[in-house]
Amino acid sequence: MVDNNVLVRVDNLVKHFPITRGILQKQVGAVRAVDDVSFEVRRGETLGLVGESGCGKSTTGRAILQLYRPTSGSVNFDGVDLVKLKGEDLRKMRRKMQMIFQDPYASLDPRMTVGQIISEPLIVHNVVSESEANERVKQLLELVRLNPAFSTRYPHEFSGGQRQRVGIARALALQPSFIVCDEPISALDVSVQAQVVNLLEELQKQFNLTYLFIAHDLSMVRHISDRVAVMYLGVVVELTTRNELYSNPLHPYSQALLSAVPVPDPVIEATRKRPPTRHQVVASVHAARLRKPCARKADLNSVK
Repeated sequence: MVDNNVLVRVDNLVKHFPITRGILQKQVGAVRAVDDVSFEVRRGETLGLVGESGCGKSTTGRAILQLYRPTSGSVNFDGVDLVKLKGEDLRKMRRKMQMIFQDPYASLDPRMTVGQIISEPLIVHNVVSESEANERVKQLLELVRLNPAFSTRYPHEFSGGQRQRVGIARALALQPSFIVCDEPISALDVSVQAQVVNLLEELQKQFNLTYLFIAHDLSMVRHISDRVAVMYLGVVVELTTRNELYSNPLHPYSQALLSAVPVPDPVIEATRKRPPTRHQVVASVHAARLRKPCARKADLNSVK
């Protein structure tokens, strides 16, 4: 039975990057960046995706949007399997799903003005005429708290926080229902991070947006997310509500991840439980490859 409340359903998603060798580039192995990942994102919610660098978070987000074509698995967006779409059919679906990239400078063309950057998706998808696009750009800049007069400026003339706001405006241009936020605050100062997160929350309420929020900052993920998925070695090892995860993590890697956050009290810090060893964590993840991600009903402490 189809759940109409689910906007994105990822089933057994796999993305392997081939390792080649020799003049003929014969494949001799593969990097298992994403390995049998499954989860759902409900309409209007924010699903946080956390894990260490290199665990496959960004690759998962890009594979969902088909920026990386999956090795296998399915990605159902509003009842449509994106993996089966190609060409014009896939391009039409891209209007409904966008991405906010991690580096606000590298993701903006330095040879284009802010107005050209934001209006490009509108023109490419034939949403509005060029004259109407200019007016739409001004509206989008106001929406992300930037002066509409900045539309003639180039990316290098902005601060990091302002550039990220330009990236958010571009993502909103086509009025999508789903946005992958790929570590949108990791390259920003702490004070600016709070401003960008507050802006994302306001936009979500205003337009009923659905987010996949990828981040390293566990405190920020706890603040913005409704549910959190913990990822390690290409596998989602635990998926639950934010309060349950932070108060009672079951998987050894989740415990290790949360225990790495320092407590600003030496007495409490001295009495904290030691995190699981790397051997225990890796053993748990290898076991997780053979079964479903950590459901709250299962006690994975037995994996230790």
